Amino acid sequence: MTVVNDFSFSRGDAMPGADNPVLMQLESYWRALRHARHIPARNDIRPHEIDSALPHAFILQRVAPGVARMRVAGQQLHDLLKMDARGMPVSSFFHADARAQIADLVELAFSEPAIVAVPLVSQGNVVRAPLTGTMLLLPLRDDNGQTSRVLGALMTQGHRGNRQRRFEIDRSMGIRVDRLGIKLAATQSLPRRVNEKGPDAQRPALQLVVNNA
Repeated sequence: MTVVNDFSFSRGDAMPGADNPVLMQLESYWRALRHARHIPARNDIRPHEIDSALPHAFILQRVAPGVARMRVAGQQLHDLLKMDARGMPVSSFFHADARAQIADLVELAFSEPAIVAVPLVSQGNVVRAPLTGTMLLLPLRDDNGQTSRVLGALMTQGHRGNRQRRFEIDRSMGIRVDRLGIKLAATQSLPRRVNEKGPDAQRPALQLVVNNA
């Protein structure tokens, strides 16, 4: 493993979601669908084979660089948003100051392609407890062979409460990025996403744990 962006992350530290049996099962299922090291296809997914993950699972469709909408979303995601999550951008689950970095991580899952796992936190206050979680992203091919879909899940720990919850990246943990080392077709590329504040704007550094194997 390689540590980038000048953050340290020891090999003994836990990876995001590594202790969650639902996320582990979902990733194992995705890996079992890989044939000759190719990315699994969207049509390979059989919902009845991932029953335990379905309430927390989603499928994203890439609609622009760094922008992806939920085409399928489990009931637990509706409960977090307090509305139907289908058709919503994945950024809807995040506070405004986290959305640019989430967009970059979602784009990594599509464009590398890569497995991405992000530790999350929803801060508490005097009337509600904090909520922690992990978002897992697993790339999928569409009917044209392009990596324009993602199978994912958002698992949380804690009491959600009766109001909408939005998340930030939990900077006490590393962000997992496992690059799959698969060359994409030229038609996969999209115009580069430009930071709303300009291409030279600085963002807070992310703590990444990258596996290039």
